[in-house]
This record gives sequence, structure tokens and C-alpha cells, in this order.
Amino acid sequence: MQCAKCGQEVPAEAIYCPHCAGARKTTDAELMLGGARGGAIGLAIGLALVTALLAFYDLERGITAIVVITPLITFTTGLIIGLVRAKRDWK
Repeated sequence: MQCAKCGQEVPAEAIYCPHCAGARKTTDAELMLGGARGGAIGLAIGLALVTALLAFYDLERGITAIVVITPLITFTTGLIIGLVRAKRDWK
């Protein structure tokens, strides 16, 4: 990755440029991509959990609410984690 201020190469995990001490900037596109990626991963995990639950239990056993809510919770959690990982420094 290149520094937005001086243009020199900066390590990916760096918050500040070691050459000019310029703050790293995250673009809106990177932020949206991180959120979408995290949401997709969370949704996939939620759907896998729901599939496993449905394999063991019937919908008649009171598990309907859990089946509906689990993907929503995992999607939201994945979205938040994806956004935070994409935007390492809050400004």
C-alpha cells in the first residue's frame, strides 16, 4: 500500500507512514467492501448453523424463531466486524 501523503510504500498493518508520519486513509469503497465481505461471511455462518439446527430438529419443536433470527444476528455481527477491520483508525 502507498502513503496518500508522500507516496512511499507503507506496510499493510501500519496506522501511520514510517516515512512522513502521515495518517493512513481508508476510502469509502474499501470500507463498503469490508462491510460487504464481513456481512457475507456472517450470513454464510448463520445459514450453516440454521442448516445444522434443521438437520437435528423439526420446525414444530419451537425452533422457528431461532432459525429466523440466527442468520440476521450473524450477518449483523459480520457486517460490524468487516467495517471495523476495514477502518482501523476512527477519525
